[in-house]
Amino acid sequence: MRIAPIFPLLLMVFCSLQTTKAQTAEPNLKWGKPTDTELKMTEYAADKEADVVELCRMVDVNYDWIANDFRVFYRVKCRLKVLKPEGKRVGNQVVSVHIGGVNRVEVLAGLKATTYNLENGKVVKTKMESSMVHEEMYDKTTKLIKFSVPQVREGSVIEYEYRVESPFYYDLHDWYAQKDFPVAYTKYDLERPEWFSFNLDQTGMALLEHRSGSQSRIFSGASINCVEDVFIGRDLPALKGDDFVWCAEDFGAKVTHELKGVYVPGVVHKNYTAKWEDIDKMLHNDDEFGGRIKKNSPLKDEIAAAGIPSISDPRERAVACWQLLKKKVRWNGNYAFWAKSGNKVLKEGTGSNADINFLYINMLHDAGVEANPVVLRLRNRGRLPMSHASLKYLSTFVVGIQEDDSTTTYMDASAEDGYLNVLPAELLTEMARVIRKDQQGKWVDLLKNTRSVENTTIQATLNGEGNISGNRATNYIGEAAASLRRKWRMAKDSIDLINDMQEKDGIEISQYQLDGRYDFSPTVREVISFTKKCTTAGDLIYLNPLVIIPQKNNPFTADTRNLPVEFPYSQREVVNVMLKLPEGWLVEEIPQSIVLKFEGITARIVIRQNGNMLQAQYKLDVDRTFFSQQQYQDLKNFIDKLVESNKQIITLKKKA
Repeated sequence: MRIAPIFPLLLMVFCSLQTTKAQTAEPNLKWGKPTDTELKMTEYAADKEADVVELCRMVDVNYDWIANDFRVFYRVKCRLKVLKPEGKRVGNQVVSVHIGGVNRVEVLAGLKATTYNLENGKVVKTKMESSMVHEEMYDKTTKLIKFSVPQVREGSVIEYEYRVESPFYYDLHDWYAQKDFPVAYTKYDLERPEWFSFNLDQTGMALLEHRSGSQSRIFSGASINCVEDVFIGRDLPALKGDDFVWCAEDFGAKVTHELKGVYVPGVVHKNYTAKWEDIDKMLHNDDEFGGRIKKNSPLKDEIAAAGIPSISDPRERAVACWQLLKKKVRWNGNYAFWAKSGNKVLKEGTGSNADINFLYINMLHDAGVEANPVVLRLRNRGRLPMSHASLKYLSTFVVGIQEDDSTTTYMDASAEDGYLNVLPAELLTEMARVIRKDQQGKWVDLLKNTRSVENTTIQATLNGEGNISGNRATNYIGEAAASLRRKWRMAKDSIDLINDMQEKDGIEISQYQLDGRYDFSPTVREVISFTKKCTTAGDLIYLNPLVIIPQKNNPFTADTRNLPVEFPYSQREVVNVMLKLPEGWLVEEIPQSIVLKFEGITARIVIRQNGNMLQAQYKLDVDRTFFSQQQYQDLKNFIDKLVESNKQIITLKKKA
């Protein structure tokens, strides 16, 4: 969605405005002259493990009037200190610029970078050459400028600066104060004409200093009042993502913007504040989105020839359409919101998930199945803002298949390992919006009804030498099935997977079977034949009644955590063990049943003996996917207890 330039209409108002100079705030540091303290620094006191610290970063954003239109300028200056060899990574930097069409392109200029090193007590300064700067297209709307700062090593101080001129004055860049390394000082100074009204959101767990003011600035010989917001961060901790947080930047200190309106007394009063109902209409009326939904599929004749429209069950019709589509096109690994034409995608035989999903929606319509796009923001790109409706944060969509008036099934047609209602984890957002034809859109929670289930049965025999032999059969359902299929599809060598399983579970695998690996179904079944050696001592055998331990380690080892914990989806794991004991051996004591509970997580371990059969059941239900950093210690302690419970040992003694 583009906002047309309106400011040729405003030129007439400048002649009546007064002149005044803007006030700018400068940091208490001189550029181009790192101090002795910075040059000699060997560690950052607030984070002695840090390999890099950002000493100073200043981002100044202001508007100017050029060629009868506004432009917005971003001026960036940054100074970094490399503290450890691993910190050399910051010598490679990337700046992205937006391309919006002819004469609507952001331009980067004034790029400079310098490295300062101490050699024999003297400062050696090395400047970046133009040959160290490269450009490449990321996609049709984004160009990347990559540059490498020279002679970066442990102890180096790096400085770089640049400016970006943007015609997109209505769409400001978001500002992120925190990095994956600590930040000593950072400042964001935004100055804009008071005619521009923005939803300006400051979010994150770290506190920023904020001050606002107003002043006059000169535009084309006249002056108008400008609003200034300054945000300053000091001693901000590193924001390090891991496997248990989708988007660390969600929780970092940042400032986001969305244009609310342009208001010029007596000239223009245009409101851009959007409700989600407005976003629905924008997308319906956009030729490249709503227009695509209304088209017939290029595969319409093949759908009819295959008899798909005559299938009575709409769910089966949806499956048949997908199976036909899969033969024609494969996913290129990219998520997108906008798409190429269906004919082009089919000709190339590959496309983004948006390319494939638009084709799939058209096919479903041709097969007589109601289907709608369900727009969302990928989980690894952050949550949608809660304060206002925003089109710019939407990054992709999945397909909502209407089976009947009350049942909607969700699918990403590009997913190679999924199924109906089994989506890749990065698409399982709690805020997705169904864009419905001629109706108001509605919010749906794609995470709510998603679950990973593993049901395992172990049938084995223990002999008098302490050797266990038997079979383990596991049904993987839903997300668990998709995950297992993906693991096998991505594996370079199946032997390595088997070896990893043997090492992880402490077993020897003699036979492996995987049923349903290539099926379009919600289930995969894995069956292994295995042997395992128990610990023995004379007339004693020490046995873990679960045989193959479900939870051997706690993934949370840090004493503290600055970020919440996010699991990909709810989970259930059930293990039933039936172990035949050797004749002439007695179990000294059966452990008590264990029940552990914590905030939406329940674990149970029950062990029983019935004659010469030892039975054990392990059951874990994780019904909650988000835990705040304040709950981290309790969550860590719970999993510690769970791990210890998994390590229970019973003793078998040979009869005298």
